[in-house]
Amino acid sequence: MKRIALATLLLLAGILLQERVHAQTGIIPKPVNVRETGRTIDLPQSVVIGSNDAELLRLADLFVSRLERDGFSGLSTAKSLRKATVKLSIDPALAEEGYTLDSTSDKEEILLAGGSVKGVWWGLQTLEQLLVAATENPAQMRIPALRIEDAPRFAYRGAHLDCGRHFFTTDEVKTYIDIISAHKINTFHWHLTEDQGWRIEIKKYPELTRIGSQRPETYVGHLYAHTGKYDGTPHGGYYTQDEIRDIVAYAAERQITIIPEIEMPGHAVAALASYPWLGCRGEGYEVWTSWGVNKDIFCVGKETTFEFLQNVLDEVCDLFPGEYIHIGGDEAPRDSWKTCPHCQKRMKELGLEKEAQLQSYLVARIEKYLNAKGRKIIGWDEILEGGVTPTATVMSWRGAEGGIAAAKQGNDAIMVPYQYLYLDYSQTRDQAVYGEPLAIDSGLTLEKCYSFDPFAGLNEEERAHIKGVQANLWTEYIADFGHVQHMLLPRLSAAAEIAWSSEKTDIDTLRRRIRDFMLPLYKARGYRYATYEFWFLD
Repeated sequence: MKRIALATLLLLAGILLQERVHAQTGIIPKPVNVRETGRTIDLPQSVVIGSNDAELLRLADLFVSRLERDGFSGLSTAKSLRKATVKLSIDPALAEEGYTLDSTSDKEEILLAGGSVKGVWWGLQTLEQLLVAATENPAQMRIPALRIEDAPRFAYRGAHLDCGRHFFTTDEVKTYIDIISAHKINTFHWHLTEDQGWRIEIKKYPELTRIGSQRPETYVGHLYAHTGKYDGTPHGGYYTQDEIRDIVAYAAERQITIIPEIEMPGHAVAALASYPWLGCRGEGYEVWTSWGVNKDIFCVGKETTFEFLQNVLDEVCDLFPGEYIHIGGDEAPRDSWKTCPHCQKRMKELGLEKEAQLQSYLVARIEKYLNAKGRKIIGWDEILEGGVTPTATVMSWRGAEGGIAAAKQGNDAIMVPYQYLYLDYSQTRDQAVYGEPLAIDSGLTLEKCYSFDPFAGLNEEERAHIKGVQANLWTEYIADFGHVQHMLLPRLSAAAEIAWSSEKTDIDTLRRRIRDFMLPLYKARGYRYATYEFWFLD
């Protein structure tokens, strides 16, 4: 009997220990190495975050404001390390985005060092998760006593938002940036031009926003179910250049680079409606009110089209200081080029046999123009079809095949396969049963997203060309920002872990880690998130 009782006690102790250890190691994304002590530290009533580095002190101020938003109080910053509870520093021996976090000292202090400012910022995201998850009463901050050594798997860790099909306010875009930063995402791919709306102010071409940013109505309902209707409600909006500069600065403070996307040659009807001479037909264009792929695209035979695109890109480059400009290149039906005298003349002059080669001519010419301005291009995987320059980066969305093909021919690639990383797909396999909102398609569960392997089918040499992964959020069926958050969360945690961590856990462990570490953060910040994955979780 005593043996049974002892065994029961040991079993209970083991369960409690497992729960405690789990509470310490559930960080999202999973760190490279965590050394635990099993202890928990109560921090002083007044927590000081300090650094003798001016740039790190600015991060400390930003971090304090974040913690106050989470409900904590008694926080301050200091221009020295001596009296600081949380000591921030740079360690050049670490990787640029790597960090170490050590809370094992008996002095009730936390040492956080990064290889750069970026590394310190990502370490602060980990610290915030630990504090929010471990603290039951915000008046008494607690943290597990542990040491973390961490660095990302990929240098490119992206999240995308389509503001072309539906417009989102500057405050909403900033909230999106806050969300992705909390997941250690370092790149915001901002989709700014579409058939349904042009969202960026270009001073040389004011009609782009006067006409191109507005549509008279929107198709409501699933396009391919043929059960929808037009709502009769105008929809529009655009970002002024001052607003864009403000958002770029906001992202930079959070160690995020913004890559703007200006679509060409397709997804350009809003531009054609603004300046009809940009199209092959030259007249009769209207900002599109439906979804899908529109057959009207830029005319590549006219020199005035290139003049327009270069002038637009001049202003775009002035607004966005990052290395890359995304030029689209996807879903561009070339039918109009086949009958356009300007395009056919251009093909004859260049000795081209296929219209796909004409698109490659556009891509190469625009790339050369941007290279001269010190920039590089990214394009969707369709740019491979007519041949692509060796310096173009391919964003592989129609499965992983485009990225594999790019890597095998020596091009850099970013993996965004729709089957795994298009977060506009529903989060369950049965939308009706779970009561999910309308989505373009179904079945992109957390498990499906988490199962993606960006290196599958590649040897070691080819893997070097895979620069990272990205989660995309298209907005045909997403008209408000609450819906954006619902589709993004919690699946962004899975995408972020693929991008940051080389090792994965099993899917139930991931669900529990998200529940214990990310959901408290979402709740503290007032984010809307989907709960389907946690309905039947123990």
